[in-house]
Amino acid sequence: MSALLSAITDKSTIHSVHCAIMRGGTSKAIVFAAADLPADPRSRDQLILAAFGSPDPRQIDGLGGADPLTSKVAIVGRATRPDVDVDYCFGQVGIAAATVNYAVSCGNTAAAVALYAIHERLVRVADGPARVRIHCVNNGKQIVATVSTTNGLPTGNRDARVPVVPSPDAQVSLEFIDPAGGDTGHLLPSGVPQDEMRTTRGTAVRFSLVDCGNLYAIIPADTWGLSGSESPCELELVPGLRQEIEEIRESIAERQLQDADRTPPATRRAARLKIAIVGSPQQDVSPTDATGARRAIDLVARIINPERVHKAFAVTGAMCLTAAASIPGTVVADLVRRPLTGGRGVFRIGHPSGVIASEIVHGFDSGRPTIHSIRIDRSARRIMDGNVFVSAGVLVP
Repeated sequence: MSALLSAITDKSTIHSVHCAIMRGGTSKAIVFAAADLPADPRSRDQLILAAFGSPDPRQIDGLGGADPLTSKVAIVGRATRPDVDVDYCFGQVGIAAATVNYAVSCGNTAAAVALYAIHERLVRVADGPARVRIHCVNNGKQIVATVSTTNGLPTGNRDARVPVVPSPDAQVSLEFIDPAGGDTGHLLPSGVPQDEMRTTRGTAVRFSLVDCGNLYAIIPADTWGLSGSESPCELELVPGLRQEIEEIRESIAERQLQDADRTPPATRRAARLKIAIVGSPQQDVSPTDATGARRAIDLVARIINPERVHKAFAVTGAMCLTAAASIPGTVVADLVRRPLTGGRGVFRIGHPSGVIASEIVHGFDSGRPTIHSIRIDRSARRIMDGNVFVSAGVLVP
């Protein structure tokens, strides 16, 4: 080992951790093996923040890309349940804030985890479709990923295109098994398909609270005179919109969500809740796929996160909206032209970068809506493999 490399890896000043940078769908994540991270949660998060370069709006001193879509971490470990192959813990890494939010999950990143599990030989695969059973630690749910392989490795597929991703890669079909209620224990946490509230500005807000993949409050875009087809930049420039959305997020979290860990309760509950605004499909001016071809859609939607408006669309957001489309009386079911009936269907959502489609298997049990599974196709790629270096001082309690 050269003197320079010895100095870089001197454990007294520098901590080195193996990781991979991987794209899954429209997200990019740093993937760590659970065994390579500190067992102490506080030291683990300090290391993750240092690896990303947070807190810093530019994340200039780390691997983060200064955008919520690229400030994500996946921690992958050996299975702790007999019905899965790997454990997967997702964290949304704060950019300007020194936080790692484990209260949510990420379906796009799950596609990267499936590839990682194959690359790291955490699952046995043969030529042809390989199944990777993933335990999402964040919500206790199971994801079954199917990946085409050749000689034990994922196979690229020129047809596996995802909007905003410039090139095709390995196709990953994600099937979310019994996805409802991972956060609250209920598909409809409030017990009804629609709720109402009024903001301090006097805005009357109708919303559907749906827990499927993640927890979402779904609000008609015309609440603010919007169509739901606006670009992220346009939405971020609407006066007072972001502030009012955050008020709605906090109000719903405080009134309607419970939190086992109440330190601090309001902050943790709000961190669990996503917000999507939706509009009828005839208002979308550019429902195109990655090739520029126009595609039929059932709904237009935008996700408004605390830091930014989502530039694409979350897999878990598509799951929630698809589930809502199958439930009579939700704001989604009220907007769509063709409600999801008959126990199985495909739902297409127009978003800022194209179209995301999901296939749902659903029904009713004693009159209550149930979601058996939701399948969404993504693609994934391993971008980089190596070590990230951080100051050993960040691990000191």
